[in-house]
Amino acid sequence: MRKFLHYGRAIALPLTISIYFSPACNSSLPPPEIKLIENVDLELHKNDAAKYTPGEYSKFKMDIENLKDTIIQEESKFSWFRNYEPIYNKMKGTMSNGEELLKIVHENRNKKKEEVLIKIKKLEERVKIIDELTLTVNAGISARKRLTIGILTIDDAKKFYKSSMFDSASEKIEDASAILGNTEKSIISLLRRYSHNGLIEKWKKYVRDTIEETKNKNITAIIINKAERKLTLFKHGKAVFTFTVGLGKNGYKDKLFSGDGATPEGRYRIIKKLGEGESKYYKALLLDYPNQEDKKEFLKAKKRGLISKMARIGSLIEIHGGGKDITTYGCIAIENHHMDKLFEMVDIETPVTIVGAISHDNKFNYSLKGLERPL
Repeated sequence: MRKFLHYGRAIALPLTISIYFSPACNSSLPPPEIKLIENVDLELHKNDAAKYTPGEYSKFKMDIENLKDTIIQEESKFSWFRNYEPIYNKMKGTMSNGEELLKIVHENRNKKKEEVLIKIKKLEERVKIIDELTLTVNAGISARKRLTIGILTIDDAKKFYKSSMFDSASEKIEDASAILGNTEKSIISLLRRYSHNGLIEKWKKYVRDTIEETKNKNITAIIINKAERKLTLFKHGKAVFTFTVGLGKNGYKDKLFSGDGATPEGRYRIIKKLGEGESKYYKALLLDYPNQEDKKEFLKAKKRGLISKMARIGSLIEIHGGGKDITTYGCIAIENHHMDKLFEMVDIETPVTIVGAISHDNKFNYSLKGLERPL
């Protein structure tokens, strides 16, 4: 202690004078929580928040920038006067908003993931239908090529899906859908025939009238259902037996002209029985195609420009042997041993009715409904 004289008295003073500030008066440290918020922002970016919640994510980014600006402003103050408490409260709210936003993004992303997977599965189901149909109705090489391209495009979509690139997968799904749509065009008109109310009713009437004729005249008759590829022999109004048949290469279409490979539809009669050695295909039953109705439809198609003016109507439609799996030029083919049985039970003038289907409950109508389901 030093002694000083003060008005004749000696007094003692501290050697040094120190100033002490309490912690409440000290400057607080800059908030480290800003790094945590930036980590949330990084997760949002990785999960494509800008795509799934663009407005909310934009606001969140703006809140982060505002926080950083506020921190810079606070740090520019003299250390004794800095106060980070209000910033802490803002950061708490921003952090909470970011975590909630991340939750929403995850939900939307998972929803997108599920939607993409469902569409891929629907496309694969569509491919199965188109694949079977293009083979069944002989849609041609170009249709099969388009189908193959569609399948490869679906494979690309599946690869993007597995890599969590859902937008890219969606683009491939759209491409595949368009390609398959073009493939469907080659078969869709044919399918619609088998769901057409007018045609179904006409075919049903053909069948009813034929069966009724077997009752009234006490005769046999043949009914061929193209959709089911079945030949049924009726006698006295009752089915006696049923065989599986082969059709023309475009057999599910109605025959319009010579060389179209289609199998005719209508009510016909057997006009000639060709025994073994008389037919190229074991034995055969020649029908009276074209009848008057066929000739009328042929002329109408020419007039409407549906077929060439040079086209001929065609003839020589038979039920013949050779096997149910052969492809004919428009005839109906059955196994040789079935031909033997049928040959013995029919006569000249036996009615033969050929229809596309006898109800809407047929495979082509089901296929059409499958193709018409939205993705």
